[in-house]
Amino acid sequence: MRPEIDHNQPIHKNLEAQQEIEERLRSTKKVYKNSTRAKLKGTTTQKAMNPVIANMYHIIKKKVKELYSSLPNKEDRIIIELNNELDPTDTHGLFTLMTPTFFFYLECSITNQYRIEYLFHQCPVEEEIQQLINDFSMRSYSTEVVNQKDYPAFFRRCLSVRPSRFIHQL
Repeated sequence: MRPEIDHNQPIHKNLEAQQEIEERLRSTKKVYKNSTRAKLKGTTTQKAMNPVIANMYHIIKKKVKELYSSLPNKEDRIIIELNNELDPTDTHGLFTLMTPTFFFYLECSITNQYRIEYLFHQCPVEEEIQQLINDFSMRSYSTEVVNQKDYPAFFRRCLSVRPSRFIHQL
C-alpha cells in the first residue's frame, strides 16, 4: 500500500535549505547545459524533435494545471513549478511540475535527447493525464517513474525546501 499524504500535517519550512537553493540559483558559476549542446550538436532529427517534445510538454502541463485547478480539495491544488533552465547548476533539467499526486519533468539527456518523466501517486486525474499523453503520442518520448518509494514524503520535502515563489495554489 502506498503512503497517503497527510493534509493535516503542517509543512515546516527548512530555511537553511531554501537559502542554499537561492544561493545556487544566483550562482555565476554556470555549467554547460545539455540543451545548449543539443541545439548546436544534435542530429537533424533531434534538432527537429526536441522543440516539438518541449511544446507538447508545455501543452500537457497547461492542461494538467487546468485539471488540478478544478479539484475540490485546496491541498490537492498545491503545485511546485520550476524552470530548471534558469538554474545555472542544472545540466539536464528544463522544466518541472509537481503536485501532491503527480510529477512531470522535462529534461535533455547527455545524448541531446529531450525526454519527459512522469509519476502518479493515487492521482485523482490520472486517467485524464494518461489520455493526454496518448493523445500527443508521447509514450516514445517519456518514461513513467515507478520506483519512487514514498512520493508523499518526497513532495513534502520539496515543499519544505523550495522557496515560496515556486509554490502556488491553483
